[in-house]
Formats: sequence, structure tokens, C-alpha cells
Amino acid sequence: MTPSGPAPRRRAPVSLLLAALVAWPAAAQVTGLRGFRDHSLCCALGMPSIHGADGAFDSAPDPVLSRRRAPAPPAPDAAPPPIVRLPGPPLSDLDGPLKYQSGYAKIGFSQLAGFDFAAPPQPVAENQPLPDVLAGIPASIRRLDGRKVVLTGFILPTKMEAGFAKEFFFLSSSQLCCFGVTPSLNDLIVVRMKDEGLPAVQDVPVSLAGIFRVRAQWTAGYLESIYELEGHGLLKTKD
Repeated sequence: MTPSGPAPRRRAPVSLLLAALVAWPAAAQVTGLRGFRDHSLCCALGMPSIHGADGAFDSAPDPVLSRRRAPAPPAPDAAPPPIVRLPGPPLSDLDGPLKYQSGYAKIGFSQLAGFDFAAPPQPVAENQPLPDVLAGIPASIRRLDGRKVVLTGFILPTKMEAGFAKEFFFLSSSQLCCFGVTPSLNDLIVVRMKDEGLPAVQDVPVSLAGIFRVRAQWTAGYLESIYELEGHGLLKTKD
């Protein structure tokens, strides 16, 4: 079976048709999801929330929207809740023969995020060489570079076309959004769909197939991602 394409086009919710563009801070970029200013696609029933470059939270200005949104994150000195990732095989399983589904190697975030990734001090000055962050990624993961893979995760849209997610973060947990749980860079994959986009289904895990890349993406001296995927489509889950 080949990966199924996006579901038949349906009338998209108004919140998706009016999806706001993701805006990165111009002067003080940060890594992970805390740099987003607009979470209208992911938070509290699609309600807008605004974040500064430091991840600070501002409640929705409209009192009606404020009553409908999720609670504010904990105080800065409070310990963030632990990330609950999708269950899956351990990282050590990547050292052996890989299992395949429809020609795609079956992997999981339990493996991609199964090690402590230590990001280097940032920003890196323009006159300084970029550090080799890929050296800190296990060889069993680096060997997946260029492979066709399928894994299960959660969609966080960053670019919409006609109500469908053309580019998005693929996340290890539905908690990784704007309410205080900041992901490590090995908890997310930057996805760009090869052809049509996918329905922006959120808070529901989906199995995504595509070509996996282990690649450090730097912008203005800040490390933005270490994993990328050329998305091919969705696969039906098999045990």
C-alpha cells in the first residue's frame, strides 16, 4: 500500500481559512516553539494568543475569548510538566534491522527523542563557525538520513494553503505548544509536503510517511531544527 494522499477536500473551518501566518521575532529569535507569536492554529479552540520572543504569555484581549481559552501557563519559576510522548520502541532498536510498512521504515519519536540533545550556546556570532551539532546525535539516527520513514506524531501547522497544512511541525507530544512546555529540538520535525497539504488535524496522532533528513537548520546564529521531512502522505496505522 502506498501512502494515501490528503483526505478529500472539505469545507475548512473558518479558523483554518483565516489561519494567521506564523511570525518569528525579527530581533531576538528563539529555538523551539516559544518563538511563535501567533498560536491561532493550535491553542484553545483556535483562539489567538500572543507570545514575545522570550515565550511570555499574554491572555486574549477579548474577555469572551479569555473565558474559552485554556489556562495560562505556570509561573516562570515553576517546573514545567514532563513531556508525555507517544509510546514506542527504544532507541536501541534502531541498531538492528528496521521494520517496514509499505516501503517505509517504521520509526518513532521514542527513538528520535530517546537521548538528551544539548544545544550549543546561541546565538553564534557571524564571524564564528557553526558548531557540529549533528555529532551529538546517535549514529543509529544519523543513518536514517535520506531514508523513507513513517512515524506517528501530532501536526502543528505553520503554513496553510486553501485550508490545508502545507508546512508544519510534527511533534512527539500534543503538549508541545504554547502553554509552557518547551520542546527539545529532537522532539520535533520540520515537515514540508511534497505535493498537496494535509488536513490540519490537531491533538490527534497521525502516521506520516516521507523522506527523513538529519540536518541542522540555522537562522541568524540560532539553531532552529535538526530533523526535516519531505512529507509524502498519511499511512493507516498497523500494529
